[in-house]
Amino acid sequence: MTEPKLIFTMDLPANPQRHLILGNLALDYGDNRGVINYLASSGAPGRQSDRWFWKQGGLGPIPAGDYWIPSIGYIVNTPGIGGIFFHIQPDPVSDEGRRAELGIHLDANYEKSPGTAGCIGIIRLDAFNRFCDRLKKLNSQGVKRLPLTVRYS
Repeated sequence: MTEPKLIFTMDLPANPQRHLILGNLALDYGDNRGVINYLASSGAPGRQSDRWFWKQGGLGPIPAGDYWIPSIGYIVNTPGIGGIFFHIQPDPVSDEGRRAELGIHLDANYEKSPGTAGCIGIIRLDAFNRFCDRLKKLNSQGVKRLPLTVRYS
């Protein structure tokens, strides 16, 4: 049986745009059990390009790669998050630098100041709540962590 997994995809232009570029976070249940898609993004407007992957505090998107998240998040009261946070692990590291404390969360500032500091931000509160409920159910079924693949085109 194939385990559930997450796949985040987003188009990254050669030059950063002034508007927020949106992508897709897919929860794939595996074994043809269905895929649930969530409108999401990573990084901040003007910083969403590969040139910003490794700039600590630079508000660039999460670097492409293979990661995992726990199926149970924890509460964070940081502005822009304001709720449940699923820490992406391991923290991305390369010869160019290190990114830490990235996660999946609600983009709580989407209406006023959209984007994230590199996390994957789900755009709508109702969608994020359903995402949390689905992960909680998976956890109750014994799935303690989910693989996460990040890809850009």
